[in-house]
Amino acid sequence: MEDDKQGDRNLAKAEAARRLAHIQRGVFWLGTEHTLTRQRHYNLVFLHARRRTFPAFAEIVVALQEIWPWGEVASVEEVESRLALRWPANLVEATIWKMVGDSLAAGHLLIDLERHTLDRKVPLALLPPDAPPLVPDALPETLLPEADVPQRAIPLESRTSVPGPTFDASVLSDAQRERFHRNVQAVEQVLAGAQQTTVAAELDIPRSTLGRLVRRTRELGQIACVPLGTYVRKTTMHPAFQECIRRLYLLPTRLSMAAITEHTEMHEVAARLSLQTGTTVKLPSYKQVRTEVARLKNDPDLVAVRERAKALPRPRSSPESFVLSIPSPALLTQVDEHSLELYVVTPDGIAVTQRVHAAVLVCVKTAAILGAILSLGPLKEEDYMRLVRQALEPKDRLVGINGCEHSWPCSGKPAIIFHDRGKIFTSERARSVLVDRLGIITEQAPPYAPSAKGTVESLFRWMTQRFERRLPNTSHGVNDATRAAETGGMTLEELERCFYQAIVDDYQQDWDTLRRQKRSVHWEHAVAQSGVPQYLGSPDDLKLLLMKAVNRKTPGHGYHTSSGNRLSFHGRWYVCPGLLSRLQGREFEVYYDRRDLGVLYLFVEGVYVGEAYCPEFMGGRVSEWEAKAMRKHDEMQDRIASAQGQQVRARIQSEAGQARKRRSAEIRQAEHSRQWDRQREDIHPAEVLERLASIEAKQAKVAPLPKAIPDTDPERPTRPLRIRQL
Repeated sequence: MEDDKQGDRNLAKAEAARRLAHIQRGVFWLGTEHTLTRQRHYNLVFLHARRRTFPAFAEIVVALQEIWPWGEVASVEEVESRLALRWPANLVEATIWKMVGDSLAAGHLLIDLERHTLDRKVPLALLPPDAPPLVPDALPETLLPEADVPQRAIPLESRTSVPGPTFDASVLSDAQRERFHRNVQAVEQVLAGAQQTTVAAELDIPRSTLGRLVRRTRELGQIACVPLGTYVRKTTMHPAFQECIRRLYLLPTRLSMAAITEHTEMHEVAARLSLQTGTTVKLPSYKQVRTEVARLKNDPDLVAVRERAKALPRPRSSPESFVLSIPSPALLTQVDEHSLELYVVTPDGIAVTQRVHAAVLVCVKTAAILGAILSLGPLKEEDYMRLVRQALEPKDRLVGINGCEHSWPCSGKPAIIFHDRGKIFTSERARSVLVDRLGIITEQAPPYAPSAKGTVESLFRWMTQRFERRLPNTSHGVNDATRAAETGGMTLEELERCFYQAIVDDYQQDWDTLRRQKRSVHWEHAVAQSGVPQYLGSPDDLKLLLMKAVNRKTPGHGYHTSSGNRLSFHGRWYVCPGLLSRLQGREFEVYYDRRDLGVLYLFVEGVYVGEAYCPEFMGGRVSEWEAKAMRKHDEMQDRIASAQGQQVRARIQSEAGQARKRRSAEIRQAEHSRQWDRQREDIHPAEVLERLASIEAKQAKVAPLPKAIPDTDPERPTRPLRIRQL
């Protein structure tokens, strides 16, 4: 935490806050892990999350002051029982904690936050408003350098006779074990003050050998008393060669040991040392280089640099469990996003996406999930806000509509949300909503350090192995992934139903080996012990967590009604005759939920005024992604139909032109025949023309018969008819 505050940006923020505090005649304190204990930090965060006001606070606090006099020692659980049946229990508890937090801010809370952890059963006492404030121990204003703390002297009685680590002699043979114990006894006697000559004579050890054992034992410990024992000796290689080998080992080319031994820099170092000392300095042997490289490989930081890791491994900073040290639920939560390779279709079978994005908000103390959402597209700020909204609200209706067998009691306002550097988590809107409106503290994880979010990362492993890869629409481990996913394609409603059933009935009921309890049961026990802050504001305020629409035609302006009492949004009409008629000519803002485009929430000058509905989507829930896929599919089918209609129109136009040409040809042919017939008057006499006219009048026109096709059905008897020739 202190390392993060050393950055230029954080130092500039601290300086601005310090100046503002001095202008307002206040005091600026800067707490780090060195100046602020973890227990006091958790207690301060615990009360900070419960200091938000709510509508019923002013009425309940008056009754609370009557039944809990100033200076009386009582627990929150006891005071809450005194106001039973007058107001809801959650409102009474929230009022008590807010009153405790305000008293701490005024210096009127009687409890040592360094020694006690706040919960519903710890005794508390509040001083009257006119009492002098209790000022806590001051913290520094700046990040002071660490003072050199002298090591505490160890008394002689607590020191062991043989310094250094203890050696287990059970791994030695009988003869070696006997000699080892003899050597240890001799060294202990010499270190205790006995004469070295006398001890050597009594134990039959040469005096020079005993002196060497005593000297080596003081340096290395009991392992020096092992006969024929091996231990690490100091290298005889010059430090300049060690630094050169280290530099060559960390090169991006990843040189081999032979290449390091024969490198030109090694020769340059040897030449420089020979010139400085005036003697010939030999190059290190291959064995010396191999030993030095083996020593470098044991350093994980150097290995990470050689492998070009994005971040150095994070060492364990405490022997205690960080998870088990968190005092209350929802005090520290972690959030992150994950992608699932799943094939999703619309109810009509139209493909929507092949990748589903999920976001989860999990409590670190209990590993219980406070909220989980799915998105068929890349996550946006609205999805993060929807996740926070789900964590704040009770989930009884969500459990009921998805057919879960167990309850999902995990709901409340997180005190701290720990996130990575994702844009949706660090955006300005996320900061304004979480910090300014809801009073939630946000902390950013160090870059390229997934171990810092170990709880949520382990949850994603469970999500991949026990949920994603067991669904029929997954594309994992299949040769023809697209065809297999299309065969088992699921709609968004079906996928959400399976997703929430897996969380409530599988993950929440699973046994946690670290916490030694089921996650849902552990959450209920922790809430009964410490309580959890709830959102007590107006439900309409949560509508501001939805997606805010941006007018694509005029991004700098809001929306207006069209055609009097209609609203055009994403190519579809929305109606609400009574409301939209009154909003005619006025500018308003639109909020909506990406999971259901059937309803729009309208705000005028920041005030919620009502909703508008889409008649096209009243038959069921249609998400933004499904609507886009349906619209894209309809446009494609429209283009195909238009292309087919264009071909039909071209054929009709061609046939119409050919019919006109054929009719013109027939007219010309009839005219030619008539002209030829008129030439008969000049060729034949009158009586011949009369005879020809009478013959043409007697010839009757016979209608042609279609071609006879015999019935080939063998079951029916057929009788061939004679075809008459006319």
